[in-house]
Amino acid sequence: MDRKNLNSSVVAWIVMLIASSLSSIFWRLLIGEEPYWWYWVQSALLLTFFTLTFIKAEFKALKGFILILLVTYFLGYGNPAFPWGLIPLIHSSSAWVSWSTQAPWALTNMALHLLRLTPALIIMAFLLLSGMRRQDFFLAKGKIDAPAEPSRLIGMKRPQPWTQIGTIFVIVFSIGTCLSLILSSPPSLSTFMQALPLIPVAILIAAINSFNEEFTLRAAPLSKLLPTIGRQNSLWITTLFFSLGHFYGVPSGVLGVILSSFLGWFLGKSILETKGFFWAWLSHFCADIFIFTFATMEAAA
Repeated sequence: MDRKNLNSSVVAWIVMLIASSLSSIFWRLLIGEEPYWWYWVQSALLLTFFTLTFIKAEFKALKGFILILLVTYFLGYGNPAFPWGLIPLIHSSSAWVSWSTQAPWALTNMALHLLRLTPALIIMAFLLLSGMRRQDFFLAKGKIDAPAEPSRLIGMKRPQPWTQIGTIFVIVFSIGTCLSLILSSPPSLSTFMQALPLIPVAILIAAINSFNEEFTLRAAPLSKLLPTIGRQNSLWITTLFFSLGHFYGVPSGVLGVILSSFLGWFLGKSILETKGFFWAWLSHFCADIFIFTFATMEAAA
């Protein structure tokens, strides 16, 4: 790696860590909450780095990546990774709370997940207007039977087709997710029957959520990082950004970060090696079906 690309890699790592939930985790562990002024510090730092993309060469190559982070940061998703974003503010507003307490569960949750699509749509428009094709930012099926490169992390010593590796992973990951949900909150048959009419809504929400996260947090950033800082740096930057946001997820804490790091690495690897979105989205979607089905049963109960 030449000096220019090395500098760009360092900048990319710094900007990612600023935009991630790392500082939120630090403040919450230290004093129990994130200081209100820290949001303005983060915002100023991110905007400073973005301004430098118009001035310095090692920053200029990262303009697209930093812009994606800015959209993600200032809009947010309504989860602990982005507590200050516009979407969390809308979701917690008195008007939204008042409406959501009166409206049916299916309608309020569909509305929320459609609202959370906003960053993805803005980023997609930006990429298309910048002259990129869908295939350039991996928004395509890709070559789903491309060879998966050997990796010690998954115990693979020789190349195998993604149709084999991907299928095994989808099945194992989905079963694992289902079992963990059953063990943490065992459902009853009566609750399942109550929720049964709403399960199609849960499946639709799972499709929207999996597309949203895989595109916004993985495919789009990878497409902008890859030409500048190379495959390994791009993969690990997007992996860590994704996993830090799961510190307050399920499972939470260090275990949640470790498990989501492996998931993020594997799904990013699938995108890069197949040049497409298929296996990443399918893996995420199948797991989300169980997650949102259980959420539906909780709502029905």
